[in-house]
Amino acid sequence: QGADSARGDDTATLKELVASWVNIGCHPTTLIRSDDKHHRGFVSDACGRLLCPAEWSWEDPVVRAGICDRTIAFIVSENSWPSYMYENYKADATNLEHGLMKSKLLIMGFKAIFTSPSSANEVDGEGNGADIIENNRCAHKWSDQAKVKTCVASIIGMRKVTPRAIAYAACQVSSILLAMAPNSTLNSADLVRAF
Repeated sequence: QGADSARGDDTATLKELVASWVNIGCHPTTLIRSDDKHHRGFVSDACGRLLCPAEWSWEDPVVRAGICDRTIAFIVSENSWPSYMYENYKADATNLEHGLMKSKLLIMGFKAIFTSPSSANEVDGEGNGADIIENNRCAHKWSDQAKVKTCVASIIGMRKVTPRAIAYAACQVSSILLAMAPNSTLNSADLVRAF
């Protein structure tokens, strides 16, 4: 029950943040609203670009139509790595592992969950994010005089960024980008199986 409550808290926190980050980073013509599930997923150009499997180009009208129409040639499944998981939201077609799990959006989501929502705003670019926990530990040392709320990473004894924690953050961000839109071909259960 405690894990379900924490997951719900994480989702509630990230709903607002991810909508804001997508609006700021992608400049969609129709802004993403945290309370609107019907204009996310592949229905939204901004979310569609981020969710598009990395091996395809969302800018290609054939790809976009194929994904939205769920044609057999463009099935999005749990085996597809969304573009938002890659550094600069682009994959290297010759090496799909290069840049994977290094996107700004994913790192911001991770930090919002495990350190604090305000620390997510300190992410200034793409990168490996390996120093997230250490940076947070240093921030607590520097704030000796100020009362600081203990972050989730400290509460659960997280000393380093783990694959499980990254997968959890990725599932949360993917779920919010999809927002279980009515025409979505991928759902949160698919995401959990993928990770």
